[in-house]
Amino acid sequence: MNAELKSKSELTRATIMLSVGMALSGTAGLFSVSTGQPTFNVVFFRCLFGAAALTGWVCLRGGWKDLFSIERKLWPLVLVSGVCLVINWLALFEAFHRTSIGFATIIYHLQPFWIVLAGGLLLREALSRHMIAWLWLAFVGLVFTILPKLGDMQTDRNWLIGVGLALVASLFYTATTLTTRAVKGGVKPDVLSTVHCLIGCIAFVPFLDVATLQGGDARMWGWLAGLGVIHTGIVYVLLYSSYPKVPTTVIAAAAFLNPAAALISDFLAFGRSITAMQGVGLGLILLAGLGVNLGWPFFFGKLRVSPRNF
Repeated sequence: MNAELKSKSELTRATIMLSVGMALSGTAGLFSVSTGQPTFNVVFFRCLFGAAALTGWVCLRGGWKDLFSIERKLWPLVLVSGVCLVINWLALFEAFHRTSIGFATIIYHLQPFWIVLAGGLLLREALSRHMIAWLWLAFVGLVFTILPKLGDMQTDRNWLIGVGLALVASLFYTATTLTTRAVKGGVKPDVLSTVHCLIGCIAFVPFLDVATLQGGDARMWGWLAGLGVIHTGIVYVLLYSSYPKVPTTVIAAAAFLNPAAALISDFLAFGRSITAMQGVGLGLILLAGLGVNLGWPFFFGKLRVSPRNF
């Protein structure tokens, strides 16, 4: 009985950690926009503060030698996955500025479907009729989210660019996921994330706009530090610590907290909201994502849950 209670307690604790991590990750857009800084500056300092926070965590858990434990043969994949991750941040944060936090997050959540398509096209993984049906449902959801803005596209070119950047961000996140899969067993997740942040620091330091930083106040630095310490350090630790302890169904369900937090923060901070049609589109995208992640059959056939990790 004690063992059973302990197991339930650990599951509850891990579920809470996962939920908090997902909800916090959805507020990254709020922090990014609130800095008032150019996107290159935002991503650079996210990487800098994130690297500092994660380095401290890695050293606390296993010692600083863990940072040098990556095998030489894995470095090409580590570098590619790191570059793709920071470009994903760059595109997504710029999309936040050009559209809105909530809307860009909706588009960004198409990433599971790019992973499925990439698996089918590049890795020769089979695409069932159910999987294809979920992909079509996600596409319908995307159309629903864009339809209310179709009339403004010709006059609001900035918004259209933002939509494109959100799609680019989701594609680069897909590339990060696929390359990270290949090194997953050879590198600890926290070490890999630390290296990714260091790669971002090196990649974006030439683009740093020092002039815009000179007039920044403590509040601006607080938003920048929060992106690194909270959204890259704390969030990553919460997610990576909870993933092995909770079932796939819980992970898939908790993923809804990310766009929910993004939409709520966008509304509370900037008064932006989505239309009813866009809400339906968001629901379709997230439902399709749940179906893909859990391996659900579409609405035809017998329901059979087949956990699938992305």
